[in-house]
Amino acid sequence: MQHTYQLNTENLNLSFIEAVKAMFGKKEVKIVIEDVQSEDEKEKLFYSLFGSWQGEETGDELVKQIYSARVSSSRDIEL
Repeated sequence: MQHTYQLNTENLNLSFIEAVKAMFGKKEVKIVIEDVQSEDEKEKLFYSLFGSWQGEETGDELVKQIYSARVSSSRDIEL
């Protein structure tokens, strides 16, 4: 038997998952996602993921953190 439910992603949370578990128990369920975004909207979303972020550290402080986190050591390797 197939049931179709239409939801907005803003309504998806942990209680949704719990409701699905309560509704179907230990049965196998299949969730199909229908994408309703245009290719232009997808491209804008993709490019919005790139860029800088706001942080408390300066660029120089970040460089120092990166270099100080690096650890190099020699390993004994037997062939």
